[in-house]
Amino acid sequence: MNNDEQAVEIREATMDDLISVQSLLAPFVENRLLLPRTPGDLAVLMQHAFVAIAGDQIVGFSAIEIYSQKLAEIQCLAVRTQLHGQGIGKQLVLRCVARAKENNVLEVMAISASDDFLKQCGFDYSLPDQKRALFYRTDRP
Repeated sequence: MNNDEQAVEIREATMDDLISVQSLLAPFVENRLLLPRTPGDLAVLMQHAFVAIAGDQIVGFSAIEIYSQKLAEIQCLAVRTQLHGQGIGKQLVLRCVARAKENNVLEVMAISASDDFLKQCGFDYSLPDQKRALFYRTDRP
């Protein structure tokens, strides 16, 4: 660990973390890197969520939403920008994947603009060159 890095602990999120998590996610939402979430949305996600703690601050967050035994989705993955490249995001993703395995979920989906990062975490396209997820935004004209 170099001088710029500090020890980071990954633990399960609690409802006491909700306000700090909202603060962490806010700049990512403002920059359109994450979808906006209401406090209620985040409260639901906290059931299967993890935080990264450095010192006494939350510096990372990720949650997994379990839809069925077939499918779960990693949501709200965020790490403070100045801490990118230290493996925190990967640790958060791996904790979410472990939670899916504990719940016997067959497949975990992650939607991101960072294909390379997700591939480093073991993700790949289910049917390469055949199917991709496409989305229609209903909040736009």
